[in-house]
Amino acid sequence: MIRKRNTKFALNHIASNKTASHFLTNIKSISTYGLLTTLFALFTMTASITTAQAELVDLSSPEPVIKFASREADWSKSPVFDFDFDFNRGYFFCIDKEIRERTRFFHGQKLKVLLELLVDRQGEIVKVNIKETSGNKCFDRSAARQIRSGRMRPFVFEGKAIRGKVDVPIIFIAE
Repeated sequence: MIRKRNTKFALNHIASNKTASHFLTNIKSISTYGLLTTLFALFTMTASITTAQAELVDLSSPEPVIKFASREADWSKSPVFDFDFDFNRGYFFCIDKEIRERTRFFHGQKLKVLLELLVDRQGEIVKVNIKETSGNKCFDRSAARQIRSGRMRPFVFEGKAIRGKVDVPIIFIAE
């Protein structure tokens, strides 16, 4: 009980002191500041959730990309396709560099992949997409990577070199 009385007495003493009114004033200003901070935070969160009205700007090249037939494609430098051959065992194999897996091609196995190439105005192969897979991921990825070693003559439309797309079939027979 003594502790309870001392506690009451101490609180009563603080409440009657001049510093108590200053303390309470500070609490009010802190509360006001906290309220303003909370309101600002809520406003910021609401503003970030609200969708902004903006105009979409197309930053892609204004130059059209025309699709050409594969017979219109002309290589200035043919690509080099190189698959490893195990002379001791007598078979071709492919090493997928992404997953570090070795795939064997059986004698007489025929693989065909259809690649779509994006060629710039200088004839450089900019992008390669696999349109139709051979069923062998290692072969598909390797063919897509190795075709970039080649260079094409630029596609011409109305007398000007332009960007173009062309489908190129790659056929490999393990013999």
